[in-house]
Amino acid sequence: MLHKNLHETYMVSLIQFLNNWEYLLVTNDKAKKTITLKRGNKIVATIFTPCTFEKTDAEIEKLEANHQDDQFKIKKLRKENEILKARLELLEKLNRTNNAPFE
Repeated sequence: MLHKNLHETYMVSLIQFLNNWEYLLVTNDKAKKTITLKRGNKIVATIFTPCTFEKTDAEIEKLEANHQDDQFKIKKLRKENEILKARLELLEKLNRTNNAPFE
């Protein structure tokens, strides 16, 4: 999810950014895009404008909330799993004791 937001970016070389940084920051903030700096074929930095930072921060908050919900569900399922294991053991013991005279 977060990776998707980073694809909405404006690629620019490091030299171009240094020459036009004020314009690029204002324009990309209005466009709600991050600025990705490249040197040759390598990405050297990603610059978040205030708008994109808020957008990404909101996405991170949403992911953290979903993660907490998932952790709670996992904890609940583990408890249910332990209860079911205990019931299965009891049923197996009962079944063994009921079948003991026939063995």
